Amino acid sequence: MEATAASLAKTTVDGVLQKVTGIAVDEVARMLGVRQDVWYIRGEMEMMNSFLKAAEARENDNIVVRTWVRQVKDLAYQIEDCLEEFSLHLENRSLFYRLRTLSTRRRIASNIRDIRAKVQEVSQRNLRYNLIKLSESSSNATFKDANLATRMDALVLEETELVGQAKPKKDLIEMITEKNEDRKVIWITGMGGLGKTTLAKKVFDSPELRNNFPCRAWISISQTFDPDYLLREILKQISKNKHDEIRTTEELIRCMGSELKQSAYLVVLDDLWTTKAWDNIEIAFPKNEIGCIVVTTRNKDVADRCNWDLKNIYELKLLSNESSRELLLRKVRRSDVTDLNDVTDKIIKKCGGLPLAIVTIGGLLATKSINEWKNLVERLGSELETNPSTEAIKEILNLSYYDLPYYLKPCLLYLSIFPEDFEIQRSRLIYRWMAEGFVRPKRGMTLEEVAEGYFYELINRNLIQPSNVGVDEGIRSCRVHDIMRELLVAKSIEENLVFIMEEQENMTPIDNFRHLAITGSKEMRTTNLHGVRSVSIFHAHVPSVISTPSKLKLVKVLDLGDAKIYDEELDDTESRNNVKQVIGHLGQFKHLKYVFIPYLNDINRLPNSLGNLRDLETLEMRSGITTMPKNIIKLHNLRRLRIGGFGYVEAALPKGIGNLKELQVLKRVNLGRSHRRVVGELAQLRQLRKLHVGNLGRGHYEKFSSSISELSSLRSLTIRLAESEEAAGGFLDSVSSPPDHLRSIKLRGWIGKLPVWVSSLYNLAKVNLWETRLDDEAIVVLQQLPNLLLLRLGPVSYVGAKLTIRSAKFSKLEQLYFWWLKNLEELVFEEGTSPELQTLGIGDCELKSGISGAEHLPKLKKLILYSGVSLQQQ
Repeated sequence: MEATAASLAKTTVDGVLQKVTGIAVDEVARMLGVRQDVWYIRGEMEMMNSFLKAAEARENDNIVVRTWVRQVKDLAYQIEDCLEEFSLHLENRSLFYRLRTLSTRRRIASNIRDIRAKVQEVSQRNLRYNLIKLSESSSNATFKDANLATRMDALVLEETELVGQAKPKKDLIEMITEKNEDRKVIWITGMGGLGKTTLAKKVFDSPELRNNFPCRAWISISQTFDPDYLLREILKQISKNKHDEIRTTEELIRCMGSELKQSAYLVVLDDLWTTKAWDNIEIAFPKNEIGCIVVTTRNKDVADRCNWDLKNIYELKLLSNESSRELLLRKVRRSDVTDLNDVTDKIIKKCGGLPLAIVTIGGLLATKSINEWKNLVERLGSELETNPSTEAIKEILNLSYYDLPYYLKPCLLYLSIFPEDFEIQRSRLIYRWMAEGFVRPKRGMTLEEVAEGYFYELINRNLIQPSNVGVDEGIRSCRVHDIMRELLVAKSIEENLVFIMEEQENMTPIDNFRHLAITGSKEMRTTNLHGVRSVSIFHAHVPSVISTPSKLKLVKVLDLGDAKIYDEELDDTESRNNVKQVIGHLGQFKHLKYVFIPYLNDINRLPNSLGNLRDLETLEMRSGITTMPKNIIKLHNLRRLRIGGFGYVEAALPKGIGNLKELQVLKRVNLGRSHRRVVGELAQLRQLRKLHVGNLGRGHYEKFSSSISELSSLRSLTIRLAESEEAAGGFLDSVSSPPDHLRSIKLRGWIGKLPVWVSSLYNLAKVNLWETRLDDEAIVVLQQLPNLLLLRLGPVSYVGAKLTIRSAKFSKLEQLYFWWLKNLEELVFEEGTSPELQTLGIGDCELKSGISGAEHLPKLKKLILYSGVSLQQQ
């Protein structure tokens, strides 16, 4: 675990060095009379940083070295805590303030002198015990010299390419489609990492089952789960109707029975852990002969006890040596390793036919030179040769973890905060990484770009799994494999990094942890949260201690986005009140950099103290607030801003919004309630990449168009016209120079025609249109866009009765959707059109004359027909 401790210590020390360096720090240090002490600490921490690099590179198991590294880490934490409080004085250096806070200054000065003494002692210990020699070479040297592009290409392997699953897939489809007199339950069992989920997904997505089972749902189940929540999720997927009015479990069960009773349904319950979980869910499924449930579980005993018919249990086997070799070669991007047969044989034997182990090791080998392969095999250990268990996979994953550069290790460990099976949005993760100080600036790149690089490096190393891949936005979210999460949680707890409060646990956490994650406990008996840097709440109530700034003096991240505040079964009034208190006290959490508050419909204002949060980078509040506070313009470090709820609940811009020069994302803005001069200030936000505005009326057209012309960094633009506007087409024609790199446009409202410059947007990849009332002229323009990947035509977006997709047009289009086009009677695809189209979705369109020319779409994989579609001919 030394590499873990060393990387954490180095990350913390880097942050300390940034804080302890600078003219402002020197000035306040002089004022406090500790200038020499700060200089000494700075110099010693720089040396410790160098020693930590050597400690991490050696991956030494020497217990004395590990002890010293952890002492450095703990010391760095103490210095960071002291400097956080110290930094509050940087903004308040008036004579009145100096006199008023004499006792505080004495206390901080005393703390700094104590820390100097501790730094001196830790430094002397390294010399005293001769712990680390800087001359030792790093085992990562070859890795660092590897070609980045080649490595990334070699690391990409889609789960659907896993070998050895053709027969299991065929067997399962036959089991599912076999006639039965009663509801069928198929169990897929096997150890973690064997590919149960991958196999079930292949079966679930197979065309033959799509035709046989039109009513379908896929549900992932955690160890700690809420049966009502799962039943609601199933209803969302199988039903066209909303069921928000349902209050009790009994009503949920009755509703599901009604929906499924006469339906040929296929439901997958992925990763079931206990018989109790099955008992709570199974009762909701009607026992009709055309229904089928597929359950994956790593515990065969659960399948045995829950299933009376053993023939419906499919035990997934380990991969054969031949399949293992094929998978390994795919992963390392080599067609032949004859010269390394002995090495690959050892690797395959150690992996024991476990796909996760093979993919992970393959990803590791892809980053290494051939000469390093033999050394790597010797480091794997012998456990997999005899017992390919979860612990063995952890050993494999440990190797991948230790091979990470130091800056990625804290980013990966940080994922232990999120619950099992949680879908982690990429944007949410990278902005949290930034707030925690994990992301280091790089010349010529924004912090967001650097952080996204971290994200994709973890993806390419198979340490996190992509879960939602956008057409143009790359991987939008990820999940952490269960086994990997177990490893990360164990490491985080050992390093005193994260304290996780699980379901129904009322615990007092250990002292001096940095991150608090609450996943199910309502109350927490603790008095010491002084060192906590982040608070995250997932599917749990908000405890009162979170709303007390004095207990969370140094918190940087306050993520309540998934807290329970509208629970239909439990009284969550206290939880909502605690969130309201958090909002009321927001300005007192003076170190906050990231704030995510869940939807509260009765919050209509923010406190004036918000202006105190000078370090704030992300503010996301889904609420009923319609006016941003005036002092938000003081938050010069703000990079992501969204204040507004669902539907048309958007916030007006305050005067001075142009001061927020670092803004990258600005969403839910109500331009109709903003002054024209304020709309003109948008032009000053030159870093803006995403802009979402609503209620745009004629009085703001000129200012808004002028501002858009100045936003050269803009990538995504969403505009909702005021509902009273009619035939507003041409208002954007005055944009003199549209952003060349614009990749996404969403327009809602009666424009009648597209802006003339749309045709010049070479990089435009996504277009979403609602209520735009466009004619064939606009469709011609869209068909000529050279890099368009996705087009959605929503309600009243197109007014013609016949829409023809012309030959040799839409050269790169992959997804095409039509919604609520009531006037559309015929859809025609000419020969030679849309050669890359894979998905065609049609909903609530009568299409009286049908679809013609679908056979001209060579790559069409999905034809999605939603409610209201009536095809007379196809």
